[in-house]
Amino acid sequence: MSNKTDTSADKMDEEAPDFSQRFNDMRHRNHLVDCSFRVDDKLYNGHKLILSAASPVFEAMFYGSLAEKQTVKISDIRPVVFERMLDFIYAGTVDFDRILHIEEILELYYCAQKYMIDSLHKQCVSYFGRSIKPNNVLKILDIAYRMNLEDIIFSCLCVLKHFLTSGMSLSNIILESNHHLSKSCVDLILEDNYEVKDNIICMIRAWCITECEQQRLEVNSDSLKTVLQDIELPEKLKDTIIDCSYTSIQPITNENTYHWTPIQRIHYKAVRPLIIGDSMSFEASITCNRFIVLKSLSVNSRLTPQLLPMDKHRDTYTENIAVEICSKFNGKVDSIYQEQHLVCDVPFNSSLDLKLENPIVLFPDIAYLIRLKWGPGSLGYEYPRNILSSYGKSKQFRVNFSENIYVETEGSILHGIVCDLYK
Repeated sequence: MSNKTDTSADKMDEEAPDFSQRFNDMRHRNHLVDCSFRVDDKLYNGHKLILSAASPVFEAMFYGSLAEKQTVKISDIRPVVFERMLDFIYAGTVDFDRILHIEEILELYYCAQKYMIDSLHKQCVSYFGRSIKPNNVLKILDIAYRMNLEDIIFSCLCVLKHFLTSGMSLSNIILESNHHLSKSCVDLILEDNYEVKDNIICMIRAWCITECEQQRLEVNSDSLKTVLQDIELPEKLKDTIIDCSYTSIQPITNENTYHWTPIQRIHYKAVRPLIIGDSMSFEASITCNRFIVLKSLSVNSRLTPQLLPMDKHRDTYTENIAVEICSKFNGKVDSIYQEQHLVCDVPFNSSLDLKLENPIVLFPDIAYLIRLKWGPGSLGYEYPRNILSSYGKSKQFRVNFSENIYVETEGSILHGIVCDLYK
């Protein structure tokens, strides 16, 4: 008997009609509608019973003691978003892929909260859980904060904390975005994250730069101090943000506090050597995901010349090379280090350690151009080039390398750097 009943119930479920399409057609045709909403300059008609079944707020609006008699005016929701909510109530689904702007989904979430439509609320939360990424988390957080959407704010802050503590820098996203964070949202971010020193310094400095641009102020120490004055941040950290500069970096004079780490690229294969004369310079770029102090560059030394005078046969040589390091920031290239290096007793077919006169601080997510230049005295000499990995890393940070060459297979002579985290 029980099996028969279960089978009969399953069959009834399978054959249960879906009236949502019919209800939606009735709405679009204004058939049997008995209520209306004025949203800006648009009028939307509906059915009290269907709307009340979806939302207890609509139920109170139409059947409660203070039931609405006239057209209901909606002043805090845009027409396109209100219409999407009606689509969900009548058809039961939201096509999130067709919504191009994140603001619309946040407003739809607001609608779900306002009218207590739990199923729509769950779908919006699920969408944000899948869709929050480094390039949109700040924008979503800022808009959600302005709209007081607590669940979304909490989700964004959790994701943001994960990004920051894992070493990811968001400063370039702030600088390149057309959405500028509000000052109150910056304070919210800092409540739990200011101890993540590297990323917060870069992130807040990037925000200060865009804030200066918004206020049409020249970006300098005085302007940075002005826009930072109301930010809830320890004074010591404020001073660091104001004093540090992407293009004028103070050298590190005390090296004893650092534990220098060689960051080496993986060698794949050797390619045609660099012949001085075919080119008189070599260029490469590096970026890092943390504040680091750069001590030296590790490059390939010369190949042994095939023809050496008998009286000058030797295993070493003297390298005379100019080293220039430039920061590439916000469309500008500025030289931060430029020295001539004379290194004696360099072994042929080996590695050359070009130690900087003073170690310098490199900022996260800023590209640094490394340029090596040879003079006429190096004409004809060859330096081995290799195809190398695009990054090297330690347990605490990662350094990305790229060669400033047109053909990737030409290889590189820069096989690593020596550095440490900036304390």
